[in-house]
Amino acid sequence: MASSVQKKLPSSGKKAPNRNASPSAYGWCFQVGAGISLVLDYVQDFTHLKMEGKYDDIELSLGEGKKLYAQAKSVIQIEDQSNAERSLSNALKVLSEDGQNGDAFKLVYITNIINPLSSKTKSAFQYGYTLDFSNLSKEDKKKVIDKGGKDFPIDKFQLQILHFFGEGKNKFQKIKEKIDEFLRDALGDISYSSLLLDNWFTIFMVNAADKPDNEKIINLPKKEIIYPLIAIIIDPPIGESEFNKVCDYDDYTEIEQEFKRTIYEAICDYEFIAQVLGDYIDKRKATNDKINFKYEFTRNEWQNYEKDFSHITNMDKRQALVKILLLTIIMRNTKISQIKAAVNL
Repeated sequence: MASSVQKKLPSSGKKAPNRNASPSAYGWCFQVGAGISLVLDYVQDFTHLKMEGKYDDIELSLGEGKKLYAQAKSVIQIEDQSNAERSLSNALKVLSEDGQNGDAFKLVYITNIINPLSSKTKSAFQYGYTLDFSNLSKEDKKKVIDKGGKDFPIDKFQLQILHFFGEGKNKFQKIKEKIDEFLRDALGDISYSSLLLDNWFTIFMVNAADKPDNEKIINLPKKEIIYPLIAIIIDPPIGESEFNKVCDYDDYTEIEQEFKRTIYEAICDYEFIAQVLGDYIDKRKATNDKINFKYEFTRNEWQNYEKDFSHITNMDKRQALVKILLLTIIMRNTKISQIKAAVNL
């Protein structure tokens, strides 16, 4: 009969190895968040981005051969200062080397360490702060020079303290708020924020995994970074509230669902789009209320386009469909123009 008392196995005295890679994954997430933040800081001026570049964690090309080089260092716990000195030393060493390339516009140390310089004047550092070398105390300036080297280009140094903590998507909250601000300024509409964050995260992470060399730079051009936003805003047709401004049909959802394929094909038909926009832009020149003219144009001109949809025998449905198409094409074009202006594309 087996004993009910189990023998305790002797301990080897060795600590079980920790194979959990969460800190490394967290670091990659922070680097992507930092990349998005820097892209938004320079959204008008940047031309290309490389995550995990040839020389640095983040490399942002700004035209005229100039670059922003950034070192991204993070901690998981909000008050963790244990590696602040070492992270600073490592970051400044790389940034100092970047400064010798001859093309540096900015040398950025971006981190979520609240006191990244281990400064005695802790109150000088807050999340969301961006500090140039000239903003630092005399003691902290000396530390940057000592760790960066006597040839470190202090006039190009910038410190950014980014709040990046929490579990799941919560850690990206401040990044999302920055995207909100960009979309609010560009479109007056932040509803695309979460989708854009998801798209950018994937694109930036994939780019970080592509190793550059002398033959393959693998930079992301601005248009490839902005295209996901354009794709998001052109995907759906207008909403019901906009539809109600141009049409009395009482079931928007019915039209949108019944003619989903027709809507998709029409708003992707270059000739149809060109005809609508050409007519709209030409007639818009003669109006004083250019903001609301899209509604007037849709209400008054829809019959000029219904011949392409004569297979729809129900007159009311045909009218509703054509009006959806016209207003969708016009509003989509306006949003694309707003985005291009906002990012200088």
